[in-house]
Amino acid sequence: MPSIPPDIWAELLYDGSWNNITRDVRAVQGVSVTRGLSSESAGEAAPVEGELTLNNRDRRYAPRDPSSVIFGNGRNTPIRYGYHVGSPWAEFDGGLTYNSLFANKDVAMEVNGDFDLRIDLALEDWSESQMLALRYVPSADEAWALEIVDGILTFLWSPDGTFASRIVEEATEEVQGYNGQRMALRVTLDIDNGAGGYELRFYTGRTVNDEEWTLLGDPVVGVGTTGVFADAEYMEFGAGFTFNALPSGGVLNRMRGKAYALKLLDTGVVKVDMSTTAAEPGGLTFVDATGITWSRGGSAVLTNKHIRMSGEVPEWPVLRDKTGNESMVSISPAGVTRRMDAGNKPQDSALLRFIRASGPIECWPLTDGPTSTSGKSLNGSPDMRYSLAAGTAVPQWGDGSLATWIEPTVLLPSGSDGTLKGTTASRASDAETGWSVDFFYSGKQSMDFLIADYGDLTDADPRVGWSIELDVSANEISLVTVAVGETTSSTALQSTIASAGVFDGNLHHVRLTTEVSGSDAPFEIYVDGVLRDSGAATGYASEPVLFVRAGWFYASVSNDLPTIGYATYWGAAAQSAADVYDAATGFQGERAGARIERLAEEGGYTATTAGVTSQQRRMGIQDRKKLLELLNEASHTNFGYLVEARDRNEVIHRGQSTLWNQTPALTIDFAAGLVSSYKYRDDDLLTENDVSVKREFGAVPSRQILESGKLSVQDYPDGVGRYDKEYTYSLYTDSDAAHTASLRLHLGTYNGVRFTRLTLDLANERVFQMIDEILRADVGDLIRLTNLPSEHGPDDVDVLINGYTEVSDDRQWRITFNCVPGQPWQALVLDSDTYSRLDTAGCELAEDLDTSETGVDVTTTAVQRWVDDGTYPDEFPFDVRTGGEVMRVTACTGTTASQTFTVVRGVNGVFLQHAAGAAISLANPVHLAP
Repeated sequence: MPSIPPDIWAELLYDGSWNNITRDVRAVQGVSVTRGLSSESAGEAAPVEGELTLNNRDRRYAPRDPSSVIFGNGRNTPIRYGYHVGSPWAEFDGGLTYNSLFANKDVAMEVNGDFDLRIDLALEDWSESQMLALRYVPSADEAWALEIVDGILTFLWSPDGTFASRIVEEATEEVQGYNGQRMALRVTLDIDNGAGGYELRFYTGRTVNDEEWTLLGDPVVGVGTTGVFADAEYMEFGAGFTFNALPSGGVLNRMRGKAYALKLLDTGVVKVDMSTTAAEPGGLTFVDATGITWSRGGSAVLTNKHIRMSGEVPEWPVLRDKTGNESMVSISPAGVTRRMDAGNKPQDSALLRFIRASGPIECWPLTDGPTSTSGKSLNGSPDMRYSLAAGTAVPQWGDGSLATWIEPTVLLPSGSDGTLKGTTASRASDAETGWSVDFFYSGKQSMDFLIADYGDLTDADPRVGWSIELDVSANEISLVTVAVGETTSSTALQSTIASAGVFDGNLHHVRLTTEVSGSDAPFEIYVDGVLRDSGAATGYASEPVLFVRAGWFYASVSNDLPTIGYATYWGAAAQSAADVYDAATGFQGERAGARIERLAEEGGYTATTAGVTSQQRRMGIQDRKKLLELLNEASHTNFGYLVEARDRNEVIHRGQSTLWNQTPALTIDFAAGLVSSYKYRDDDLLTENDVSVKREFGAVPSRQILESGKLSVQDYPDGVGRYDKEYTYSLYTDSDAAHTASLRLHLGTYNGVRFTRLTLDLANERVFQMIDEILRADVGDLIRLTNLPSEHGPDDVDVLINGYTEVSDDRQWRITFNCVPGQPWQALVLDSDTYSRLDTAGCELAEDLDTSETGVDVTTTAVQRWVDDGTYPDEFPFDVRTGGEVMRVTACTGTTASQTFTVVRGVNGVFLQHAAGAAISLANPVHLAP
């Protein structure tokens, strides 16, 4: 029987390191943590919340007391806590320090046929290059090694044990995991594919024993058959004692993370089956399921120290009893998103954030506001000031709009004739070999931008001005060079860009780039991130920039007045024009995970993403919103989860590609008494059968309606009536709105019971036997419920974990999962044993059935009939459902719409009579994932 409370530990970060405060934890007062979404209908996750009480008799946790360990640094002190419980894992430090699990040479580990390696691990950083597993001794017995190089799984093997015959192949797609994420990796090598070559495949999964794996990238086919050298030395997981090298040479770091299991098969026969569940915490050796002895090497440790909460302590409230002798501190640690959501200031525009983070020599955003009379620089140069012809109107600060998602800039008014000029603080060394200058413009009027260099205004060193002239009447942009010396001057037209396309009143970006040279300065002109012209200014030398100036003349009244802003001066190592324009247009088309990671990094936080990059949704324009709002917006668009990491102060995004077709994290048998309490709903709370989705900054919404079926918009009994809902998403194109609306409609028309709360008593001995799986289960994971009470139906029910609350004190140790339906997240997967069969669009019984009849006549009312066993014998059996009964189809005759099934009745324990015309369909349908 597990103890109550469990073996709790806690650490506090002060004096530059983590300090053990376990002795001060009052476990009997209660320890808790809440992560993820609070309910099935919650729109987004609240910050992680914890509760912990510490003894404070010696005032150790009094930030105002000079004797306290946190004196002067109390607010937001990092804390982490958890349990020592369950099976251990091997923990590796990485770097150049040797640490591994290893098994000495054993003929049982040899592979002579097709190679199949599976490892279960959690890396601190999945993009970091490091050794994973190997059986490889250089210049002696070079068999195989699995590495990850810049996020790419890489497999090395030798057919004869020599370096000369070594073969190296890489996965065609990166492993996408958030920092610290645990997953299983698999590499298979078909040494003879029957076509004179070999085939290598990489996979990801949940455990080394998964039946269904997700192919990582494309199969890699090589020329010639091959094999893996069998007579090798010891096997290692985590690091090589004598080999840690990149395929191209150079030192490779050892693994940094956790190792749980390794399984090796030879043409389907298990040769090695190692799991650290066979070890003891703190142990030195253990024996795996195949009888092989494993030892920990170097600095590796076997530990079961679970981190259940990592956060910050915003407040240290002291509690005293009436005598004053008993002093405690009851703290409520919170996750890092609590700070992200503090205040109400929206983020700067994507353009301003990008420019600031990219380190230009100078930038005058011209976003100073309506009370301004000049434009301040970002980097300390003098303000950009205007000069006007007598009696003309002044620039209108704060009234200009380059785009709605960019800060208001300056409007150049009617009846105005003048210039805005900004001078650099000094000659920039970064521009001695070349420079670029950007201007942003929105309007339908002519104007010019002048860039002048540091020439001495002498005949020997004239001052060169580059004038970019926007001519609305000709729809052209011209580049004119002007050189002014002491007694001479010259002017030359260098370029004319016809059909400039910048006079439509929308945001446009113009860049001039030049190399500093003694004469014939080369130049490039970019418009909206695209190179439009290039050449060399014959006879003109260039130097670093002295000033930039915008000029205009608008004497007549017009409604097409231009707005300018973000005059930016870069050195030779400028950000590309395409990247600058991408930032100006709000990074449209950026993948959701990439946006989350970029935004967090710009804000000084860390965020990492799990999910296949190519399957992440593309984002629309990044608007000026609060940081957490932008992060959640990207997560919503990707139909994923945004939560704080359990074991570090980071944000993680679990993309929607990780939610489809999951291996259950937990399988809970109701009949075994594993569930302490639960809540279920069979109502219309989440029903949405008429869904409209609008793209932010987009046009007409896309509308998707379920026209027929039990949850359709038809009135009862043909449907449930109309449940309409409208959403706005940040989407790349208007066509993406249709896909999003379809997915929302799909999720909103799930016709099944919903289990919204599941509570497990971890102190229950039967439940505690699953403690390793329970403590691994996280937000977004799948739970399968079996042997449900009959009133909930005869079938298993899948749910996704939306969030959870975990509590332990002297009376209880429980975890309560908040859940949403998981069945809608079953998608079609080609070549899958479970998820590769599509349903017909409509089929019904052609006859009445009693409770025992096994020959079932059916009529397909849609276009595609069922497969018949004569043509497709390998496609049997499969399960169908009618009226709540599941039947297993073992054969099917007929090649028209009228067919006959041979079935096994009552597969789910239900035997019923059925009337002709009753619908019949796949028992476990899948869906096309967006």
